[in-house]
Amino acid sequence: MSQLQYVKHQDIDFNKWDNTILSSQFPFVFAQSFYLSATCPQWDALVIGDYESVFPVTYKTKFGYRYLPQPPFTSQLGAYGKVNPESEQLFYNYILGNFRLIDLELNTGNQLKSEFIVPKNTFYIDYGKEYKFNQNTKRNITKALENDFIVEQVSDDNIVALSKKYLSPFLEKEVHLAKTTVLLLDDLLRNAMAYKALYTFRVVNKDNSIKALAHFICNGKHALYLKGTNFDKADNSGSMHLVIAHAIDFFKDKALLFDFGGGSNSEGLANFYRGFGGETMEYGFLRVNRLPWLIKFLKNKK
Repeated sequence: MSQLQYVKHQDIDFNKWDNTILSSQFPFVFAQSFYLSATCPQWDALVIGDYESVFPVTYKTKFGYRYLPQPPFTSQLGAYGKVNPESEQLFYNYILGNFRLIDLELNTGNQLKSEFIVPKNTFYIDYGKEYKFNQNTKRNITKALENDFIVEQVSDDNIVALSKKYLSPFLEKEVHLAKTTVLLLDDLLRNAMAYKALYTFRVVNKDNSIKALAHFICNGKHALYLKGTNFDKADNSGSMHLVIAHAIDFFKDKALLFDFGGGSNSEGLANFYRGFGGETMEYGFLRVNRLPWLIKFLKNKK
């Protein structure tokens, strides 16, 4: 096997990198260069051979220590390309030898076993298999249609402004994301738009009032529900069911997988995804904390 190289951000061959991601068994948008450059600017790379196997290094620095966190709005990273036990072990040995704090999701194609890796779940639809909406989902879609709700695709010129007006306040006030984190979403939308991979849909009523807004990213293989929210929660009038159902249908001839956007600790969200025929996909979460006790104490106090 070729030697592992650490490649600084400015030296990464982004064309080769993206070709490797898109030719992987699981070609998730999370690991593409346009995505990483928004959610973790100046990310570096571990590369084996001529980009035969790659691993994004999404490092940050705190208290003089480099650590490896999962970037915002991002799921399954880890090893891509030609993934086998030898390449995974090389990557794993490197990051454990160079980072004392790691909170990193590995993609579902990574099979390495370790005491530091625990399972996580997400939900997805494989367009090559049969999937069905359950009765509750069908009822909510019918309710939205009876309310004269329709789904519209938002033009690129209006996406960021609409997101700032409707989605950003929700993420800050209800999801409790930091403003700096929410600003990264704006960068991601712009990067995805430049890559021609961004699709935004809104649900409007007969008065043209917005009832739901949702962003999706698709690279031709992987369609991701990125973020969204609805504004008819009190009425429970089905706008979110309608927009997700529309997206699932929209991407069925544009992707192989529809990804509901990562695992959730909420059973309500899990049931929402299952209602569309979502299946469980398991992947690994690598968590290591070998910080000195004082730094660990200060981190826990944050």
